[in-house]
Amino acid sequence: MLISYDFGIDLEEYSIRGTSNHFPLLDECPNCKCLAPGNIHRTGYYWRYGIIEDVTKRIPICRLRCLVCKGNFSILPDFLIPYFQHTVHTVLGRLQRHLLRKKVNGGRQLMGFHLKRFIKNINWIHSYFSDNGQVLSVSKDVKKKPQNI
Repeated sequence: MLISYDFGIDLEEYSIRGTSNHFPLLDECPNCKCLAPGNIHRTGYYWRYGIIEDVTKRIPICRLRCLVCKGNFSILPDFLIPYFQHTVHTVLGRLQRHLLRKKVNGGRQLMGFHLKRFIKNINWIHSYFSDNGQVLSVSKDVKKKPQNI
């Protein structure tokens, strides 16, 4: 399970701090909702890449484990998209430029990949923002972006 967390910094600063980042301490297991203190243990880190435009950084992702349910989860910085190497701002910026028919940095094939994945997940994206208090409507034209009401 991935838990998105706002570190209040960007990819550059996060990579400089490395494992010295201020990772959150969880009081409750997101899986079993156990509240017993000391049941969430940090089990280490795994390393992944974060890409912003043409800069690639190798960054640590903190792993945690609940001693009650044996569930594993990771603290993912909020500027990263799960299972993507490119940051949220990079992907959304490229998609926006593409949809506005402006020049896009990066390869045509990568842009096509991001566009297909965005369209495929548009309902999930809509639900994410709706759950976080944004009121959106989705056009029947999948190439149009969601509009604020």
